[in-house]
Amino acid sequence: MRATRRRQRTIDPLASPEAVRSICDRLRARLPDLIPTSEKQLMRFLYSVRHVERRPATDTLRGRPSRWPREKLTEAASVLRGLLERETSGRVSVSSFIGQYLPLLQFPSDVTDALSAGHINLQEAAQLARLTAERLGSSPAAARARRTEILQQHLAVQGSQTRLRARVKDLLGETQELDISSESMTRVVAQVDELLEIDPHDTRHMFWEEMKRIFFAMREIQPEDLDDETMDEFMSAMDQLSNILYRIEKKRQKRERPTAALKI
Repeated sequence: MRATRRRQRTIDPLASPEAVRSICDRLRARLPDLIPTSEKQLMRFLYSVRHVERRPATDTLRGRPSRWPREKLTEAASVLRGLLERETSGRVSVSSFIGQYLPLLQFPSDVTDALSAGHINLQEAAQLARLTAERLGSSPAAARARRTEILQQHLAVQGSQTRLRARVKDLLGETQELDISSESMTRVVAQVDELLEIDPHDTRHMFWEEMKRIFFAMREIQPEDLDDETMDEFMSAMDQLSNILYRIEKKRQKRERPTAALKI
């Protein structure tokens, strides 16, 4: 069996919380009345910027309205694009910066330290950052120790991104395969139709519609359609989607817990 070798990589100068904050600070200096000073609100603002970048102006009836006017978000996107063009020579787009680099502001310090030192790349850091105390059901110290252990093992065997991602998914109990069939998709479509019949303005139907798009894309997309850049962007987006699905699952478990207790 051929051993998996890690590709040689140079340190990404933008892949650190300090570099990301520097870009955000310059964006705020250019648009002081628009860019939030709170880091939490800043992230929400920039996620809204990415949303308008992906959606045409005519697509305004889907999803929850943004708290910021579209023209202001578009203005911020234009300024940010200029900053990234100068800083990275066009290597990093607005969408990539917001989707892949901005989350670094919330990564554990041990993960960003390893990233800044060049031990891991951005995608590997995103995987390790998922091993939080909440997800592992442990103390913060225990979660940090587990991340350190996984990182050391990963470096010792010169593991690939795919192997690390699989290890993290296994630790978080996400390896169970879902039963996706035509019958289950029919139930999903029926559920969406029922929501729209009850309330045409209920935006929750968007969840099932977008997930359905992923299902049908799986049947059409071919391996040759997926290059490295596409896969990096896809995995970054899926990491965020996985976090959302995890929070939904925790809410469902919390909601069902009182019912289960009554049956005992």
